[in-house]
Amino acid sequence: MSTQDPLENFYRQFQIFVKNNPNVISAARAASQIPESAKAVIILSPYSLQHQFPRDWVSSSYKKTIVERPERLLACSMGISAAITMYPALFTLKSSHNKMGSLLSPHVYKVHGSQWPKEILRLCKEADSKLAQGKLEVPDSWNSGDIYLSSKTVQALQGSIGALETAVDSIFKGPSPEHISNRAFVAIRPPGHHCHFATPSGFCVLNNAHVAIEYAADSYDVTHVAVLDFDLHHGDGTQDICWKRAGFKPDEETKENEEYDGFGKKLAEFPRVGYFSMHDINSFPTESGFATKENIKNASTCIMNSHDLNIWNIHLSSWSNEEEFSKLYRSKYRLLFAKADEFFKTAKSEMADMGKPFKGLILLSAGFDASEFEQKTMQRHSVNVPTEFYTMFTKDALKLAQMHCQGKVLSLMEGGYSDKAITSGVFAHLIGLQNQDWIKEWGSEHVVKEIVRGCKPAWKPYKTKRSKDVIRVWAEEVIRLGRSMIPEFEDVIFKSKEKIRQKTDVAPTISQRVTRSHGHYQPTSPVKDSDVKLDRHSPEKTTTVDKDRNVPFIEQHFSDEDENEDDDYVYDEELNETFNKTVEDITIDDISRHLETLEIVQSDDEEEEQQSRSRSQRSSHQQQQQQPRRLQSNGMYKIPSRTTTQHLRQSRNPNAPGYEDSDISMISHISTTRKHTTRSGGRW
Repeated sequence: MSTQDPLENFYRQFQIFVKNNPNVISAARAASQIPESAKAVIILSPYSLQHQFPRDWVSSSYKKTIVERPERLLACSMGISAAITMYPALFTLKSSHNKMGSLLSPHVYKVHGSQWPKEILRLCKEADSKLAQGKLEVPDSWNSGDIYLSSKTVQALQGSIGALETAVDSIFKGPSPEHISNRAFVAIRPPGHHCHFATPSGFCVLNNAHVAIEYAADSYDVTHVAVLDFDLHHGDGTQDICWKRAGFKPDEETKENEEYDGFGKKLAEFPRVGYFSMHDINSFPTESGFATKENIKNASTCIMNSHDLNIWNIHLSSWSNEEEFSKLYRSKYRLLFAKADEFFKTAKSEMADMGKPFKGLILLSAGFDASEFEQKTMQRHSVNVPTEFYTMFTKDALKLAQMHCQGKVLSLMEGGYSDKAITSGVFAHLIGLQNQDWIKEWGSEHVVKEIVRGCKPAWKPYKTKRSKDVIRVWAEEVIRLGRSMIPEFEDVIFKSKEKIRQKTDVAPTISQRVTRSHGHYQPTSPVKDSDVKLDRHSPEKTTTVDKDRNVPFIEQHFSDEDENEDDDYVYDEELNETFNKTVEDITIDDISRHLETLEIVQSDDEEEEQQSRSRSQRSSHQQQQQQPRRLQSNGMYKIPSRTTTQHLRQSRNPNAPGYEDSDISMISHISTTRKHTTRSGGRW
């Protein structure tokens, strides 16, 4: 194992954030009572950056149409850091740098067969020599405007599989029973939901969702999974593999197999997977002028509990105001959860009839290209969702998980191709993943614009600062955190000669790392940065590269000029005051109340056992009310409503018996006697 901690730069930058925002500490003292098992895990996949567009001999205008780029992870990191600054005690950050999966692993073979993974390895191995000759590295039958390969793509795919395995392990096993986190988000690329059994499509060469599902089944006996897909585009690959799981012969499978009957059907496979998607029926892979009749039918399939299939598709509709969208969500989009609920209820009944145990999981295919902030050239059909949707949908998914899956939710990043769409979408999604409320001001155009400045070339802090500019100061904290999240940004995106890497002892948790490092870090100058501008692929089939051809989406806006942003600096006093109030109003009471709603429903036997344990320890609890939660035998958390609010209103005494620094996740303790009315203390 490497002696270098890839999160060290982040830890050090986080300490600077804490120092600049002392009011975070007073909140952290109480929030330290929240156990690791109540926190959401965020998995970073640094190897995903190795998948880079390799055709150096094409025109610059053509390169601009390649929108599935490493820079997408930088924009994602901005969204992650924004969520962390709002709720630093509710997230655990992990890097999967030491976890390389295999394309030849059983959970990949079960999804894609044995030939497709080997074909990918062969093509990647041959890619560099073809590229050196100015030839396309992918077969003529592929859409070369979407798919590209190089020898480094193998590392990216292996790293992605490793990240998926890390996430699944985190929510089912954890480092220990007390550190099992029910919810995980994986920042991963390339996406996967367009990849079929043995056919790549729409940037996707492996189906990440189904690979994760097979790993969960093999390692933790998961029997049923509901995939909830909110990407702008239909996950045709994920749905197609559900047909394979139901026992239907894949279109790509040519060999004779005696297990299939005369209609190409055999016994269904476990785990059983239901697919529930909301998408734009007029976008890829059902774009008018390019879509086949078969694709349109597939993207409109609705079938429940028949022929071993559970598939439900809902098409996005246009809306003109928030009230109209709210009605649309309640009346139309929420139907997906009703169908997923039906899928799980039927599954439980069937498993009981067979005398077999049921074990469920919810998997979110988290694409952010339906965002109101996505490029209009991508959303050519006037349908999208407001940023708050990502919080609403995710919170509904948590409720479903509480009912059927012991709270287990695995979220995988899919689409999203503009800085603003990814950053704001991930931000809102992570707030929802911890069952907290989304604040409208957080998703305003002004706020999002400030954050995504960190995705520009050679980012530099503003020269002009106003003491009351809450948004600008906060955004620059977010940017520094996001840019420090993955060291490989330096080589792949920033391309700076200077690399800041600090050797340190590897600690098992973020809380321990932050606690131990506090007071010993040396503030560093901001790392040098680079540009990001993201968009979306073309559905157009292309097998040759022509520098002069009419490339779709070439008219998109790419901000590559070196503009002096101080010249047009506008201070919005009203918005800053409102934003400051929203941050100020985040109280431990609020956090606790929302987490309390995520208590796992216990069986009668489990509840009686816990009540007995509670009676025997009652006197101890009366003396030590600083324990506002109990761990259940299955590693789940419980925050009793009677004690939580009362206790968390009090500041914790660091000198009190039983106080441990490691209780604080993402926050280290700083003694202070100052009283602060906002997160930033006197500075904001």
